Amino acid sequence: MISTLQGCTTAAMECMRQYISELLDFIADMHTLTKLKSHMKACCQPLHEDTFGGNLKVGLAQVAAMEISKGNHRDNKAVVRYLPWLYHPPSTMQQGPKEFIECVSHIRQLSWLLLGSLTHCALHQGSTSCMPIPLDAGSHIADHLIVILIGFPEQSKTSVLHMCSLFHAFMFAQLWTIYCEQAAAAPSLQNQNQTEFSSSAILTGLEFWSRVTPSILQLMAHNKVMVEMVCLHVISLMEALQECNSTIFVKLIPMWLPMIQSNLKHLSAGLQLRLQAIQNRVNHQCLQGQASGAPPFALRKWLQCTQFKMAQVEIQSSEAASQFYPM
Repeated sequence: MISTLQGCTTAAMECMRQYISELLDFIADMHTLTKLKSHMKACCQPLHEDTFGGNLKVGLAQVAAMEISKGNHRDNKAVVRYLPWLYHPPSTMQQGPKEFIECVSHIRQLSWLLLGSLTHCALHQGSTSCMPIPLDAGSHIADHLIVILIGFPEQSKTSVLHMCSLFHAFMFAQLWTIYCEQAAAAPSLQNQNQTEFSSSAILTGLEFWSRVTPSILQLMAHNKVMVEMVCLHVISLMEALQECNSTIFVKLIPMWLPMIQSNLKHLSAGLQLRLQAIQNRVNHQCLQGQASGAPPFALRKWLQCTQFKMAQVEIQSSEAASQFYPM
């Protein structure tokens, strides 16, 4: 169905265009998947209740991402209209409980939007029609993420949603990194040298991490429990980027490995084994040559796993379940 959207003559997208704001609200709603799951049980629908909600959100996110991309042009008018908070993160004087939960909600919404965009890119190799978030927003998005990282120790005990905020922060970081790499691989739509455009996209990803990493280190300085929790997420992040054959990962691994290795005594045997496997693959890749981006199949597989994890955490949060961290 998506492959025929470009030549669609039913005017279905014209009908949908006026509801993009409502569509984005639907994607951002923490309780959407739980409501769908309950409704499907009540109606005895012959659909897989664990994956249907995530598939629906990603499908709608693709529609929203394409519409925003189409309306951005040169002045990013559409993204500012639909996501007015994007370029206005909370200041250091405004980082209270209200700002914390707003940043979590914004990062979750952006994660679904990026997931829709990357899914479209994976289905249509070389397509540049679905890049809704401008790369120049990277530093502002990093500031939203920093609010979550700094506020997590104090806010994490408030509710399950607050407790899962670290998962949402690191999941977004994965998606943004791959998004920058996909932007670098896509043909430039502007009057810009392709090599210059690609380098700029990669540098955007690196700049994002240069802003976020000090807050991760600050979070790890709290206590041993926080160290293991953060290391779990960082190791999962490294595994995901390795799976996608990330070029940004290759440039960041010299910074990340010492950060984890300095806290090796606080890690479980399982995490140490996973870290060793990452190092072994890095050594193997150094012998084979530089990473060159994810093969289409590997990217699609990773996106499906990411979609499932995000959906499950949202359901757990909505149902006010016990602590849940995907390994």
